[in-house]
Amino acid sequence: MKLQKILSLAFVFALVFLSVAGTTYAADLRIGAKNNGSVNIGAEEVITNLYTGGNIVTIDANVEKGLHAAGNVVNINGNVGQSVYSAGGTVMVNGDVLGSVHTAGGSVVVGSKISDDLFIAGGNVMVSKQASVGGDLMVGGGTIDIQGPVVGDVSIGGGVVTINSEIGGNVKINQVDELILGSSAVINGNLEYYSKKPIQVEEGAVVKGETIVNEKKAVSKNIDKGVFAGVLFTIISVALLIKMVGLLIVGLIFAYVFKKTTEACAKEGLTSFWKSLLTGLVLFLITPIASVILIVTLFGLWLGLVVLMIYFVSLTIAAAITGIIFGIWLAHLLFKKKDYTADWKIVIGGTVILAILGLIPVVGWFMMLVLVLVSLGAFYRSIFAMHK
Repeated sequence: MKLQKILSLAFVFALVFLSVAGTTYAADLRIGAKNNGSVNIGAEEVITNLYTGGNIVTIDANVEKGLHAAGNVVNINGNVGQSVYSAGGTVMVNGDVLGSVHTAGGSVVVGSKISDDLFIAGGNVMVSKQASVGGDLMVGGGTIDIQGPVVGDVSIGGGVVTINSEIGGNVKINQVDELILGSSAVINGNLEYYSKKPIQVEEGAVVKGETIVNEKKAVSKNIDKGVFAGVLFTIISVALLIKMVGLLIVGLIFAYVFKKTTEACAKEGLTSFWKSLLTGLVLFLITPIASVILIVTLFGLWLGLVVLMIYFVSLTIAAAITGIIFGIWLAHLLFKKKDYTADWKIVIGGTVILAILGLIPVVGWFMMLVLVLVSLGAFYRSIFAMHK
């Protein structure tokens, strides 16, 4: 079976999957282009699923389903019907969330009612008094301040940790520099912890279950799997989000700023699929080897570093163009489109659907690798053809 047919079947499978799962149905993507790259979504807007990225991202609208947001500053003020995935220098979640929240940032402030779990990785983390968590709380960070109630269990790893609210389940703290139980702290389950400094328990704090103080040696051998898994899941989730937004931005730049080159590359990749794949494979394998050979020679050091830098830049460009080529191929397949014009719909549709297909184990990864190699080869073949 030809690879094009395999890709067609994979795409059909993805469409069936999406129609059942509905996680990205009626998705609305907003990328900051003007106003210093900022995105503002007003309260009057009707949003089903939202994917957004920019410098300062402010979301006042209610989101019916899922929300994915990345930026330097992210303000989530509207309510969200399902889960939230967010990342940024500063992240503030103030709208109520009916699902779970997965967020990472330099500074993270949560002031909302969260029906399910809350996963946070950050430098400074604050769960305010206005906030509440209906499930479990998993946090990894430098300074952690928990002022809002948590219905489930709490798992923490970090620097200075303050708990000053009611916790319905157990509290397990792998290792912190300092642990403070405020006057409003009520832990209904057990408290298990290790702190470098003696624990500070203010008057009024209550631990209804057992208090277990771990030894430093024992803690070093028994890493809190809950905290590790929660923080790792959060980091991976937001990393994938940032990667997709980054590829969208680069793809849009190429589609509009380098329009002629992009369309020539897409045409080359689709009309000369196997030649482009072979060219991309050769470049992918040979270039780093050639760079290393140049670097280890006395006179080729700087040339090797330059070639290596061009290599990584080329891979980034190829990854962005992959979404465009895939989007144009889909337009040819579904709508019988005959030209190779790349507009914003092609970029967004191709990149988002390809990112979803890339989540399929083995098959999705192999398909992504093949398409990136095709894009890499097509990019250089089209550049060479244009400068003959």
